[in-house]
Parts: sequence; C-alpha cells; structure tokens
Amino acid sequence: MKQQIHIEADFDKPELLKSMVEKLVTRHTEKNSVRRISPLKHESLDTSSTEAYVSGTISMSEGSSDLKIHFDSSFLFTCIKRNNSLYEVTWSVSLS
Repeated sequence: MKQQIHIEADFDKPELLKSMVEKLVTRHTEKNSVRRISPLKHESLDTSSTEAYVSGTISMSEGSSDLKIHFDSSFLFTCIKRNNSLYEVTWSVSLS
C-alpha cells in the first residue's frame, strides 16, 4: 500500500524574496540585447538569473508523523524572455 507524504516549505521573509524575483523579471535589457534573425526561424531568448539567500522551514508529514526542519540556502532563479513578451520565471534551484 502506498503512503502519502505531504511536504510544505514556509519562507521566513517571503516579501523580500518576492521583491527580488520581481526585480529580476521586470529588468529591461532591450537596449543591450542584439536580436538576430535565424534562417531556420529559431526564436531568440533573453535570459536573466539571480542568486537569493532564502531561509525558512520545511514541514513533512506522513500519517501521524510530523517533521519540521529549518533551512538556510541560496537559490538560483532563472527567467527567460521571448520576443515581445515579459520575463517568466522558468527555473529555481537550491545551491546547497
């Protein structure tokens, strides 16, 4: 019989993380970027990444067992921007 595990992460200061990621996705690089036209009709992408220090608590529960673990880690957030669109967060990963 399969057992379900519930995992949840709570950040200590989510408003700071949100602000940092929003700055990442709203930055403007159009003046510095060079768009090239591909003969194969490939789409060019702008990328942007930032590292953010994050702390919080990971909670795991399985049946009647509960476990809470505090974490401090750096995360890498990466965004892409397609032609004539806004930046979108496409990837985030813990660096520890």
